[in-house]
Amino acid sequence: MLGNSEGLIFIEQYASKVTYYTSQYGSINGVSYTANNLIGPPSRYPAYGDFPETYVPRKVYLKKKTFVLQRTYGPWWKETLVISPSKGKTEVLITGQDFVDILFQKPVYPYCVNVYETYNSGCVRRLWAGDGQGNWKLFHENHMKKSLKHSQIFSAEPHHLQFLTSIIRVEIDSSLADYYPEIDAVLLVGTETYPPFEESLKLCVTGLSTKIIGLGLHRLVPGFNAIESIQRLCFKYQVPAQSSTICHLSKLPEEILRIILSFLDLHSLCSLACVSTSFNKICKDSVLFTSVNLKPYWYCVNLSSLEWLTVRCQCLQYLDMSWCGNYGKLSSTDFSWFIKQFGKRLRILRLENCTFLNNEVLYWISTCCPCLQELNLRGCRDLESNAFWHLGKLHMMERLILDNTQIELPTLLVSLQSMTSLSHLSLGACQNLALSGSLDEIVRWLNRHRPGIISLDLWRNGHLSNHGMEVLVGLGNLRELDIGWCGLPPNGNWISLLANRCRSLEKLFLTAARTAKDTDLIAIAQFCPNLRQLDLLGNSYITSEGCCRILDQCRKLQLLDVSYCCQIDAGHVSNWRRTYPHVSIKRIFINEED
Repeated sequence: MLGNSEGLIFIEQYASKVTYYTSQYGSINGVSYTANNLIGPPSRYPAYGDFPETYVPRKVYLKKKTFVLQRTYGPWWKETLVISPSKGKTEVLITGQDFVDILFQKPVYPYCVNVYETYNSGCVRRLWAGDGQGNWKLFHENHMKKSLKHSQIFSAEPHHLQFLTSIIRVEIDSSLADYYPEIDAVLLVGTETYPPFEESLKLCVTGLSTKIIGLGLHRLVPGFNAIESIQRLCFKYQVPAQSSTICHLSKLPEEILRIILSFLDLHSLCSLACVSTSFNKICKDSVLFTSVNLKPYWYCVNLSSLEWLTVRCQCLQYLDMSWCGNYGKLSSTDFSWFIKQFGKRLRILRLENCTFLNNEVLYWISTCCPCLQELNLRGCRDLESNAFWHLGKLHMMERLILDNTQIELPTLLVSLQSMTSLSHLSLGACQNLALSGSLDEIVRWLNRHRPGIISLDLWRNGHLSNHGMEVLVGLGNLRELDIGWCGLPPNGNWISLLANRCRSLEKLFLTAARTAKDTDLIAIAQFCPNLRQLDLLGNSYITSEGCCRILDQCRKLQLLDVSYCCQIDAGHVSNWRRTYPHVSIKRIFINEED
């Protein structure tokens, strides 16, 4: 505990529990790179490097493009075939790709939050304070910037927030990072009582004084335009001088107005609806709400939000409610009521990391959404396995994302049976599918019933036997395949055979496959000319010769990861980066990055 001259007692405390997280690179029962590594004081800081004792996020996420990898650092995570191109409007408020909710033992009024970053620092986008009942207050927002190559304690400018909290959400945005970010610990500093009015006022005045000094208002001289300076202080953008030509939008035909308003995000539409009665009327047009993305507003979405949408969503086709409704903010009954009214035209439904989902909700989704083509339930770990039986009713399904859920093998295979149009399947880190023999059964079923599948993610889902690899290589239409951290048979040239049979591959993840050799890389270079991303992390048998063949012959290659490949040294990578500047080459070895 610390005190100050005003008699306030500041309490410092590290995380006691992780209540929720979107994704983690480590396995759910493991200890390396998991969210639980955030509990307690830092174990590796101030050292900089890749440490398994830290927390590392891992998740596929889509923003704008149509194709890239199963990872969240850099620009590549934006592009993947597993998720369809976003049909929603581009929201002004952009969330990070991941978050982790951290519980502290004693509720306090937060004053400072320190995040100990040990690798690719600078990826903390926002810090939120929660009350455990679904109510959140933004504590700090950080501008996006290039990641730093040193460890740091990210600390927002200290200020008191009048909100009693024991939960801090760390929102992570690593889109400008070169590699995975790693966090060692989180420290919360706060007081059990809120500062008296005089102290709060002093803190506010101190912050205002800083802004005044920054604008130079403390050095007023005769002739200085004080009004203009105050406007710069109070408004983010200056109001331009009034133009002689005024465009009255309200006088435009409604058909033209609808076209203009169709480019506005949800927040802008709500603001425009407050301008006048006529704008309020046209902003309720259901044509403007065929696509609704509530994810950027997760912190305030509740039943009232769904009720507000009821007069606007008669034509709803795309709905993203990822991250929404947790900690009791939305109930399963609330969402079921909404989907029963507006699910009949729905084609894309994204519900990543939503805790209100249960058997009832999936029943109503499968019953009321006959046109559904994409369903994203990634990270819905609270869903019981028997709830997934309802998915078998979704006959038009093309994209199914079930990463990090509790689905079991019999339920999965029965549900897939009716999805005759299924082209994209993502099952990364499904704990119940990592059992012995499950992976073989999945690829055997796909080979027999869905041989035309285009993208398949089996990351951390157990082992493939020789028979499993034999049927996997028969999926000749694959363009994306992730079998990272899946055990592969040590004998046979299965990777070479895979490249020969699946010649349309654009993304291939062989992370920690351990069996890849130069002969496999030569086959990939020969048969996969469209390859864009190749992950070879942890394959110790490959050499610079095989990698050179890939770089020479795969002209569309954008990413090559040779981290922890012990026969690839810094000199090789340095030369490749000069020779192939269009390829992002990653190499980390023994806590040293090139």
